Amino acid sequence: MSAAGSRPRRRRRLWWMAVVAIVIIVGVAWGVRRSRRSSPPRPPTPVNVTLPEGLRREQIATILAAKTHLSASAYLSETAVGGEGQVLAGTTTPRSLEGFLFPATYQVLPTTTAAQFVGDQLAAYRNYTATVNYAYAKSKNLTAYDVLTIASMIEREVSVPAERRMVAGVIYNRLHAHMMLGIDATVQYALGYWKTNLTEADLQTNSPYNTRKYVGLPPGPICNPGLASIQAAAHPAKVPYLYYVARNDGSGGHYFATTATQFNADVALSQAHQAKGG
Repeated sequence: MSAAGSRPRRRRRLWWMAVVAIVIIVGVAWGVRRSRRSSPPRPPTPVNVTLPEGLRREQIATILAAKTHLSASAYLSETAVGGEGQVLAGTTTPRSLEGFLFPATYQVLPTTTAAQFVGDQLAAYRNYTATVNYAYAKSKNLTAYDVLTIASMIEREVSVPAERRMVAGVIYNRLHAHMMLGIDATVQYALGYWKTNLTEADLQTNSPYNTRKYVGLPPGPICNPGLASIQAAAHPAKVPYLYYVARNDGSGGHYFATTATQFNADVALSQAHQAKGG
């Protein structure tokens, strides 16, 4: 067979191969398009939000507004002073949900509302604290809400975990002795924000949360504590101490004292460390 006679057949073969290739490409594209149309929509992607221990509700609102679609105002509205807080606290007057907004990691969907998020926090609080034994606190005429309030002060005051129960013991001892608690974190709460160095004017803030001016516990929690601080508040260490002050030596710990004389000496040492940049 001549070369000239084979060319038409080769052209026809190439033409049919091209047609087949086009048919295959069109079929695959149609199949992919149909598959996309028939496949179910993907579920919305949740956002994980981690809330550490010791935040007040305004701080939580700011975090939610920054990381999710939930607005700060909506969250603050859901957690404001009202009947739900009163029921949870077991008080005769309305309370905010401060203290009950349990610190944990939560999933927020695009459809999640502020009310649903707060509901998740309250459910987490109930679940995590279900095994807390309040018998000892009750024997000291303290309610579960009082324990939560003490826990919130421990959360703001303590950096070294081993000191949680010791600070709780100091608080119990001062309550028993009808002494002012003198806890700076409560003054900071009364001011409306956390402040490292308090002035004399700050210490004179006229608020029931100011334990530098008023004897006894503040009206409620000053932040939202974690389980470890709640357990410590329910089970304080049996210590003789009535005083403590931050060491300011970089350890994060405190000096503990049984007498005002020893406490004043500890304060002087603490101030010396602070002057050195501790």
